[in-house]
Amino acid sequence: MNSFLKNIKKEFLIASRAGLEVLMPVMYLFIIMVFFNISISYVEKDIIVELIPLMVWISCLLICVLNLETIFKEDYDDGTLDMFVINDRYIERDIMAKVISHWILSNLPVVIIAPVLSLILGLDVKTTYVLFITLLIGTPTMSLIGSIAAALTLSLKKNKILISIIVLPMYIPILIFGTSAVNNSYFGIDYESEILMMIIIFLIFLLVSPIACSKALKISLD
Repeated sequence: MNSFLKNIKKEFLIASRAGLEVLMPVMYLFIIMVFFNISISYVEKDIIVELIPLMVWISCLLICVLNLETIFKEDYDDGTLDMFVINDRYIERDIMAKVISHWILSNLPVVIIAPVLSLILGLDVKTTYVLFITLLIGTPTMSLIGSIAAALTLSLKKNKILISIIVLPMYIPILIFGTSAVNNSYFGIDYESEILMMIIIFLIFLLVSPIACSKALKISLD
């Protein structure tokens, strides 16, 4: 456990040295939301409010995809990743530390800011709460899925497009259940089944991703 926390602390230290780059995901969220609102400014306000959860979810999905290649990149460049693979006994633990750190630094600020923006744009409190819950479950799942693609394409140059091609089809169920739960909440319909499905998907990838990543990293480093 101490080593696990040490790895997370290391990631936070590296991020602190990056300066304002840490704020880029939040800036992306603002930019995407602004452009979405400009593009549908001719639509009636009631319809815009209905579309806010969809805008937020697509924004979070795009931000997650943009940041996936950075999960293992620093360790690959400085050779630390080779030590992870050599120390085979603890590689899954080290991978989980990397993925959790990446989610906290890249996605958690967006998960916190997005509901605030939704409230400002006119979404009601109950629907905003459901939006927050779905993002809190869905974004870690996207990071876990993305970590597998990032590991598979690690040794390839300009791998961002390839990562997107791999992960976007796998993100569709998360996007469907997430937006459906929020829309059901907005219209007063039961949304618990959608939340349950998101939790199940999260638990599946929580178990599968560390093992799949370890195999993918070994293939990429061979």
